[in-house]
Amino acid sequence: MTKLSEAEFRYESMLDEYPDTAICFGPGAIKSLGGYLLEKQVSNTLIFGGGTRSGSSNRGLALVVEELCRDGVPAMDSQGIPPEPTVDDVRNMCEIIRKVQPDEVVAVGGGSVMDAAKAAYLSVQTGLDVQKLFGVNRASEQFPDKEFKRVICVPTTAGTGSEATPYSNIVDHDAGVKKLIMEKAIIPQVSFVYPKFTLTMPEKLTVTTALDALVHCVESVLNYKAENAHPNSVNWGLQGIRLIAAGLPEVVKDQTHELGRTFLSAAAVLGGMCIRNRPTSLPHLCSFSFYGKVSHGDAVAALLPPFWKYYLDEPAVREVTMKMAGIFGSAPEKTPEEVVRNAAKFIADCKGPACLADLGCDKSIIAKAAQDAVLNPMKLQSCPRPVSPDTAAEIISGILEKAW
Repeated sequence: MTKLSEAEFRYESMLDEYPDTAICFGPGAIKSLGGYLLEKQVSNTLIFGGGTRSGSSNRGLALVVEELCRDGVPAMDSQGIPPEPTVDDVRNMCEIIRKVQPDEVVAVGGGSVMDAAKAAYLSVQTGLDVQKLFGVNRASEQFPDKEFKRVICVPTTAGTGSEATPYSNIVDHDAGVKKLIMEKAIIPQVSFVYPKFTLTMPEKLTVTTALDALVHCVESVLNYKAENAHPNSVNWGLQGIRLIAAGLPEVVKDQTHELGRTFLSAAAVLGGMCIRNRPTSLPHLCSFSFYGKVSHGDAVAALLPPFWKYYLDEPAVREVTMKMAGIFGSAPEKTPEEVVRNAAKFIADCKGPACLADLGCDKSIIAKAAQDAVLNPMKLQSCPRPVSPDTAAEIISGILEKAW
């Protein structure tokens, strides 16, 4: 691959196009966070983070706290938000928020920390338990005239895009599944993205989170039926795909490749912006059945090619797929099938799964994924090639069996 050139990727102007979250991106982001809080004259800031300050290789939380203290911003931090946070974790965070009564809540970490903080802050402001928030706009429908305060996000990974989305994925242990809060009131008000935080990410986490961002972007581009989408959302998705295609191979070869890391961070934000406007469909829907067995990024990366092939029966999907020609291959592909094939090869070449069997799950997962998907008929009908709930289990099982 030729040497990366930042001038080829005008992503910063795209980040400014997003109307829902103010994105501060780049080397000055953390300093800007302090200036932002000082300007708001906050007297009490609560910062949530994952891990422990002594036990985490990623010092994002510590560095943010140090910078805020240097700027004279009053802040306290609460660490230990786990990967895959549960409803009980969110409830514990609610107790901390009630005790501290902060002017602002800041989430420093990966998607788990940001998702949990978004859910907890909303739960406290509504007085509703997190279980009552699962679903679509439950809070804003019950409190139509209330203006909710929103979390400030500082991502330390590059993948989920939670710093720009209305989504929060929380584990319900009693039900044995991840549940989704989709709520416009939790879209972060402002996010400060400092790509250097991702330099400490281990290779496996780097790959799986980047693949999650890649699938966000691809699924968004394919979702031609999305209503009321931002007019620039397809361009955001295409640019995110280009950034990952350019940056991920470089970072896999050299974990300290700063420009490659910057590209992945920018792509993650673009992916979050995309799925706010043009939501994901079958790959992400079925990935939730793999919870607790494999990483989310690996699951969606393995599920993308087979469902993408299934969508190609739709002429509109074939047309939009060709917008990605030349991104994954050395030369522009001539057919949509070739684009999908090269995308799958790119995933495998970057140490992602080459097929579903690579995930290491028992094949019985196919039946579970098919049955779980039937429980979300709205998602089945809104995907690029609609699936009838009556035949969904059979169709999805057939697609996944063939992909195994």
